[in-house]
Amino acid sequence: MSKKIAYGIISVAAVLIISAHTGLSAEEKIRTPAEASHFMQYTQHEDIVRFLSRLDHLSPELEVRIVGRTLPVQNYGAKDLFLCILSEEGAGSPSKIDRSKPTFFLVAAKHGNEQSAKEAALSLVRDLAVGDLRPLLRDVNVLVLPTANPYGNSLDQRRNEQDLDLNRDQVKLESPEAETINRVFRTWMPEVTLDVHEKGDGYYRVSIGCVSNVNIHARLQDFERGVLLAETAEALAGKNITYHEYLITQAMGIDSSAGVRYGREDTAGRQQMKRFSTTDLNDGRNSLGIYETLSFIQEGASRHDLATLKERTGYQYFGIRFLLESVARHGEEINTLVRGLRRDLVAKASVFAENDLVHLRMRYARDPEDATLTIQEFRRSRSPIRGILTVDKKAGDPLTAADIRPNPSGSEHQVVDQVVENWFPLVEPTTSVARPLGYIVPASHQDVIETLIKHGLELHLFTADFPLETEAYQITDIVPAQYDYLPPESIDVENSAVRTVAKRGDIYVPCAQPAANLIPCLLEPQSQYGLIRYWMYQLVPEKGDMFPFLRVTRAGDLPLVPYRSWH
Repeated sequence: MSKKIAYGIISVAAVLIISAHTGLSAEEKIRTPAEASHFMQYTQHEDIVRFLSRLDHLSPELEVRIVGRTLPVQNYGAKDLFLCILSEEGAGSPSKIDRSKPTFFLVAAKHGNEQSAKEAALSLVRDLAVGDLRPLLRDVNVLVLPTANPYGNSLDQRRNEQDLDLNRDQVKLESPEAETINRVFRTWMPEVTLDVHEKGDGYYRVSIGCVSNVNIHARLQDFERGVLLAETAEALAGKNITYHEYLITQAMGIDSSAGVRYGREDTAGRQQMKRFSTTDLNDGRNSLGIYETLSFIQEGASRHDLATLKERTGYQYFGIRFLLESVARHGEEINTLVRGLRRDLVAKASVFAENDLVHLRMRYARDPEDATLTIQEFRRSRSPIRGILTVDKKAGDPLTAADIRPNPSGSEHQVVDQVVENWFPLVEPTTSVARPLGYIVPASHQDVIETLIKHGLELHLFTADFPLETEAYQITDIVPAQYDYLPPESIDVENSAVRTVAKRGDIYVPCAQPAANLIPCLLEPQSQYGLIRYWMYQLVPEKGDMFPFLRVTRAGDLPLVPYRSWH
């Protein structure tokens, strides 16, 4: 009997097969580690190893691969990063998967203290591997990285073992975790990605955000918002789970998504504004969306406490599930849209044209036709009950903090309408350049070259000194940033044609590759998203300096060989 035929009867036999392997009764199902603990503890790395090992043994549709490893630190050793590959044919590699279906890539818990993302991801893997979601694999392939930050998860803290915020490390890829996520993406090139996080305990229990960087084709955002998110919102409403597209509140004039640890003096006295999620490329959604991908972020409401773990895991699970089900319904449309835009981008980048623009800087803007936003929020009023005694006390007995626990109903919630006056729903480019055919990066900038390698970019090596016409930038004025992770406050350049000599060992980065939108954003001096913003590269120039990376806009035969990294 073929495997495909066997799937037709698996729904009848699945419970019996599982029971034979596990000893469970027909009424029971495999429980996630959190379910097994009655949500009284967070799932740890060793629990995940056992859980995935069991599922991998039981399910022909699931393959589990080790795709990365964290760094060892004192009191916490290196941990493997697992990728769960779920497909109808049980494929373990991109070459074996059925690409007539779209591929959906889920990354959970980049922030270690956002625990429900991981718990919901494990539930999803279970239900796709041996549960009632198995039929979805007829229409979609699923990749799941259930926990991207084992160290942060273990300590219930946001950052990883290097004290890095993994969702602000999607450009420099300094952490092994961020590098792994990027490598998995580039290896499989999924059409849809979802990055799952937690936010504050707001009225909207699930919030999902679209791509927003304007280099990503507008048709992708339109399809995300008009089709996939519309269907997800409707399904969540059917579960009485409140939903809104993901919104950010920030102090006006502050780049809150950059990864900067601002001081209080930076935000004091500033008005608050609301916008959709960031345009930044060091964000997990846009960093993959820049490859013309349907890419999302999901934020589940959370108090970040064990008492609400079961509830908030449920919110996250249904947000992920309903989005995945929408993707499965629109597989053919998604493949046509994403793959067509990817092909068009590479073709466009192979020919230099002055009107082929890459947008380097952007701003959030008001919409005259959508001047304000009305949303719902909780208004909390304090309960007169301060707490509940944990020991017997008589009138007049002393009372300590240890004798009382918080009132679980410590406040009463009212749902009220909030009218947002400082509403900035649009994104407008402010600085743009024509995409060159490629860039020359001097061999002396080895740290930059290593980052380009981590991004999986196609690089070429000059085998001999070679004179050629290029475009070079001279810095005419600059105001450096006050913080690491921010681009210069202002930078003016003069672009001029220069006859130069590319040295043997220098690197050529062609733009005609899937990262055609990313490459200029990384290497241009005026880029809001570029390597110039990270002090580790020492790229911030002074007035009068020549920027080290040269633009190539004329086609010609160059003495090049493909660059091979021997790491």
